[in-house]
Amino acid sequence: MLLIFKIMKEFKYWMIVLINVIFLITQNVSYAQNYFPEKYQLFNQTTNSVIIASASVIPEKWEKEINWQRIDKMARIAADEGGADVVIMPEGVLDGYVINEVNNSQDAKEKEKLVRNLIRLAEPLDGHYIKKACNLANELNIFFIFGFLESRNDKLFNTAILIDPEGDIVGRYSKTHFAQGYKINPDIYSTGDEYPVFNTSFGKIGIIICYDRQLPEPARIMALKGAQILFIPAYGSYTDENGWNTVLLRARAYENHFPVVFCNPFQSLLIDSGGNVKALGNAGEIIYYQINTALNNYVGRLKNGRSETYKELTDL
Repeated sequence: MLLIFKIMKEFKYWMIVLINVIFLITQNVSYAQNYFPEKYQLFNQTTNSVIIASASVIPEKWEKEINWQRIDKMARIAADEGGADVVIMPEGVLDGYVINEVNNSQDAKEKEKLVRNLIRLAEPLDGHYIKKACNLANELNIFFIFGFLESRNDKLFNTAILIDPEGDIVGRYSKTHFAQGYKINPDIYSTGDEYPVFNTSFGKIGIIICYDRQLPEPARIMALKGAQILFIPAYGSYTDENGWNTVLLRARAYENHFPVVFCNPFQSLLIDSGGNVKALGNAGEIIYYQINTALNNYVGRLKNGRSETYKELTDL
């Protein structure tokens, strides 16, 4: 009987691998040996409690190796000393979020040089530092939300990936809204167009990036898809406890009835599903929050919404 169980488990694993290989081929994306976006689709939630660590790493612009050393150090502290199950770091933590450096350049030759540097800075899913991030998640036995400039299909994306404790990439979200607008960006720098929700052992999660939080739709779409926690890696725009950013994030949590985790190089905010700030951290700090993701906490959370009356949103 035990042998049959082992065979079935092995068969299930390789079926997931096959599904993901087919997915990658049909989607025409860069192949990564451990990119399995459907890995947890066939698994039920196995735990209702998770310790979140928001690590406000301050990156150096353009300096991936320096930033990696900071990332590695903070992740180890969060996991080993803080007992974190999930570690989130800021938007563009690997490269320092340099797109504004490119856009703000007024000299044509200098801008052309910066665009070339931007292309060299980007990493595909199988890039050197992405592999290091996967190995780190595996070593520390954590889920790791990691922001970087991604190279994909001759385009660049502001991306955050979700890596599981086995070192597999099980989710990818690319920023859908740019604060700086869409016409001034180099043509190669592109928005994402999807709002995926990712299954994990502790429930479904959503990830949006920085300016995405200033629009209500991304968070609501993810709530409608069943997200139990919303993670927001960010680089710019934060306020004190009573400022607009904190108020806005409290509203996102309250209106969708899920906890919100905001991680910026200079601030972390952990907000419960009632819109209450549970923890606030500053630059270079790690803060922790234990979240109960039991499914009964989310039953009927959006029951009073009348989606049939919202069609004007798509008609505008």
